[in-house]
Amino acid sequence: MATQNFRLLINGFESQTRTSHKKAVSLSTDTTDKLRVTTDPALQAIYTIYLVHHEAYIALNLAVEISEGTYKGKTAGFETIMNTVGNKLRSWEPPIRVLFPEDSPVEMEIFPNKRTPFYAGTYEQRLLAVKALRDKLLEYTVANPSLVAVQADVAAFFTLANTARQTQQGKEGEESGLRTQREAQRVITMNAYWGIVYAGLLQQFYTTPDRIADLIDFGLLYDYRTEELIETLNVNGNNTIVNVPLADVSVTANTKFRIKNPTEQTGSLAIVYFGNTLIAGPGEPPIGIVLNGGDNRIVTAAELGFADSKPFLNIMNPSTNTVEVEIWEVK
Repeated sequence: MATQNFRLLINGFESQTRTSHKKAVSLSTDTTDKLRVTTDPALQAIYTIYLVHHEAYIALNLAVEISEGTYKGKTAGFETIMNTVGNKLRSWEPPIRVLFPEDSPVEMEIFPNKRTPFYAGTYEQRLLAVKALRDKLLEYTVANPSLVAVQADVAAFFTLANTARQTQQGKEGEESGLRTQREAQRVITMNAYWGIVYAGLLQQFYTTPDRIADLIDFGLLYDYRTEELIETLNVNGNNTIVNVPLADVSVTANTKFRIKNPTEQTGSLAIVYFGNTLIAGPGEPPIGIVLNGGDNRIVTAAELGFADSKPFLNIMNPSTNTVEVEIWEVK
């Protein structure tokens, strides 16, 4: 039987964060912080169940960050040691060439390619060049006691560099393992986000799905949109009208605004509309939009009644209590 991947059965939170742990961390942290301060028992239940998945993912992100720092430090330490090999060569070569002049048969055995192997190639190849020098000098120390100190210094340098290299590689393996664990946990966490957070919020707000955006910032998930806060206004009641300053916004009929009314008091209404003066009322329909307490909507200027004859964005509060309204430009 043929199978089909229906879009509604695909976890968009997992797929959209597949190449970005930054997105996943930002999305999960933002929602967790918002759920943490809610007083609604149903939302607190979602928070409690999801928290273990969020904390496990954040812990692995922190572990990777620490491991990256350690690995970078160990790498810098190893590279610093290897970068001193030039000074070491300048102290090793004279006593060797006193016994075996440059380009003599034995000198060519000891330095077959002069200094090139110590400077060229990978760090691994350069380290092997030091090891080869250590082993070759050992063959001549019995017959040439003056080389004992030189060979010992080469051996000590190799041990120091090799130990630093092994430590660095160990940290590299540790970091790689942590990255693998983090990716596995990202999948688990985003599946939990989909099944526990998103599905739980849909259960709570299936008749008012726009409210989900109060707790999930979809702008963190998708790259196509940015938002900039224009103004937060406290509007007194009894039909008070305030104007929203739009000097820095070039408004057309298609300009998008996110408008929030986070006021939780019952009956906290706000009417948002374009008027023909700074203090004009909403006038005859269409009057823009009416936001109840808790509403969070994205609308176009046209939906708010924008026209050349109505360039002023105003807010009227017909209720008795003060209402807080946030106006954002969606770019």
